[in-house]
Amino acid sequence: MPILVTLCYTRTNNTKGATRMKMHSAVIHEITDTPGLCHCSSIAENSEGELVCVWYEGAYETAPDTAIRIAFKPSGADSWLPAEQLFHYSGIPLGNPVLFTFDRQTLYIIFSVLLGESWTESMLFVSASQDGGHSWSNPGLLFAKKGLMAKTKPLRLESGRILIPLYEESGFFPVVLIADDPRQWARSRYTAETMARGAAIQPALAQLPDGNLLMYCRSARGTIWKSLSYNYGLSWSLCTPTGIPNPNSAIDLLRCDASTYLLAFNNSSAHRHSLSVALSRDCGASWVFAGEVDSGDGEYSYPCLLQDRSGRIHLSYTENRYRIKHTVFDLDWLSKYPLEEPLSGE
Repeated sequence: MPILVTLCYTRTNNTKGATRMKMHSAVIHEITDTPGLCHCSSIAENSEGELVCVWYEGAYETAPDTAIRIAFKPSGADSWLPAEQLFHYSGIPLGNPVLFTFDRQTLYIIFSVLLGESWTESMLFVSASQDGGHSWSNPGLLFAKKGLMAKTKPLRLESGRILIPLYEESGFFPVVLIADDPRQWARSRYTAETMARGAAIQPALAQLPDGNLLMYCRSARGTIWKSLSYNYGLSWSLCTPTGIPNPNSAIDLLRCDASTYLLAFNNSSAHRHSLSVALSRDCGASWVFAGEVDSGDGEYSYPCLLQDRSGRIHLSYTENRYRIKHTVFDLDWLSKYPLEEPLSGE
């Protein structure tokens, strides 16, 4: 049986007399007594103030028993409740769940269903919950195209337009689905040719104060890659390298207010031994603070960011493919870790 472990520790800077800002960390789920892995978590907050986290779990990636699991942390609770099985189809592997909400009333989940030997033969399905994630609708097809996969949360613009960041597994490039009605996902439009084929995947989106859109992507070229849209997601600029390191690992991007943005990433071009969160106060042009969330000899990867209704920041991620972890902190904690040389988002 899996066990739940709650850890709490404090990271501070060494500035004399500075306010000690805390960062709390806990294990959501851990595999302990059977061969297997758990990976690719996604976290959200429901209308009751509960935290909800999903991930995929099985004997190995693409194993026939791979299922989507879910866990809850009630508002005010010190630890997460035991994980439950959310979606499982005998002999059909599932993967990369993305959990999101636009109003905390309705939760949505997008996940991959593998129909062949590799993710190039997968298709995306979507389901909704009206009770905070405790019961779900029968999943339906998100978009009728094989090989599309999700990693980061959709973005809803002020106009109501919904942008769903995805990537094409076989061609290794980012794409975006444009949806106008969450009740009719299958009518979404397919866009985002960034000329990044073979170079970048797993896009994360954020809206800039002027209405333009920022896309950051995972890349196998040693740095995060960037694209911009000047027409609300209908088309995108050429995807180009930034000065932010990336070891071919997933990232996440979160807009906290008009000019403050967070980036969860592995601050290395070669390995996933350390997971950090960086802060920008100029809309991503430069990243001037970076706090290390976790580190060690293993892998700390696939982060998912969330700002709750109180303004606190939550991060879920994978440790060594056998733990799903959760960290919570505030922006004051992060501002205690200035970088000697800011990372360039240009």
